[in-house]
Amino acid sequence: MAKELPYFRFTSAEWLNGDISLESYALKGLFIDVCAYYWFKDCNIAQAMLKKKFSNAIAEVEELLELGIIKCDEGGINIPFLDEQFDMLLALRTSRQKAGSRGGKARSSKAQAKLKQSSSYKDKDKDKDKDKDKDKDKDKDKKLKKLKYHSDEIYRTEWGLIITKDECNKMVTDLGTTKDIIDSKLDYFGNTMKNKGKYKNLASVIRNWIKRDGSSVDSKRCLKSKDEYSEIVDLDQLRIG
Repeated sequence: MAKELPYFRFTSAEWLNGDISLESYALKGLFIDVCAYYWFKDCNIAQAMLKKKFSNAIAEVEELLELGIIKCDEGGINIPFLDEQFDMLLALRTSRQKAGSRGGKARSSKAQAKLKQSSSYKDKDKDKDKDKDKDKDKDKDKKLKKLKYHSDEIYRTEWGLIITKDECNKMVTDLGTTKDIIDSKLDYFGNTMKNKGKYKNLASVIRNWIKRDGSSVDSKRCLKSKDEYSEIVDLDQLRIG
């Protein structure tokens, strides 16, 4: 498919207003590279192959997966807006093959298929916002069902997300860090992040931050206490939403 159509449709409004617009320039750049690679591979890539391809940016790849910008699918990945384009173009290719033996009639059929493709994209764009709201509600329900722990298992909670004692101990063992470091990252998350469903796994977020920043307390990023932070921002206002 990449040889037949080496480019994919890019909508500036979705790029500027979608979830990816909230991320760093580094994540945005990596996401565009992943999109190009995904399209080149006919929208069929295993997670292992993705991480091997971008082995110099494993932490950023993991963050894109955690944020749900790149979807996980039984060992593979999905990028929904590219999957939609691929499916429509695949249907067009099938129709062209059937009409290919008819010479000039086939060229006419191709022009009509392009018009149908254009109108199909417009129809899908109208329904996208409704589908997104439904998907968010479903994800929220699944999350509430999954995050049911006994109180003895919970280490800390921030913005409705849970990190267990086992996850905390595993980070200490795997990363050679300390609980003070973990607590400082959790304090930063609790004091500055507005989750709103953006993060799915608190342990993974903290693990990636420690990998990125190293096992040291960053006094500039991790505030000592909520009282100290409240001098800068009204915590009650921060937690609204």
